[in-house]
Amino acid sequence: MNRRSAGRIAEQLAAEYLVKRGCTVLERNRRIAGVEVDIVAADGRTLVFVEVKSSDFFDARPAEHVTDTQMLRYVRAAEAYLASHGLSGVPVRFDVAEVTDGRVVYTEDAFDASTPKKRRK
Repeated sequence: MNRRSAGRIAEQLAAEYLVKRGCTVLERNRRIAGVEVDIVAADGRTLVFVEVKSSDFFDARPAEHVTDTQMLRYVRAAEAYLASHGLSGVPVRFDVAEVTDGRVVYTEDAFDASTPKKRRK
């Protein structure tokens, strides 16, 4: 299986996981402000931007491979999404879904919009 198809499967599993948790998946693989956002979902009134990582890393958990640059891009994409949809003031959260061997490990609030640095939980 190539990397692209593995990524699609991981994104599908993450989307299914979100739906089971009661979220509504609004967008998948959406290019926003030049950034491909894996999943945009609604969790109640909160808009959630989800980066999906699959298990092609052996030295660390997949979420540890979300770089500061990627976090900044997600923040910019969220700002553009809110502006283009007239959603000023809507709460936003940035999550990471790790998919390893078909299992989803989900980290809510993985980084902060004001200072996109990973939170250590």
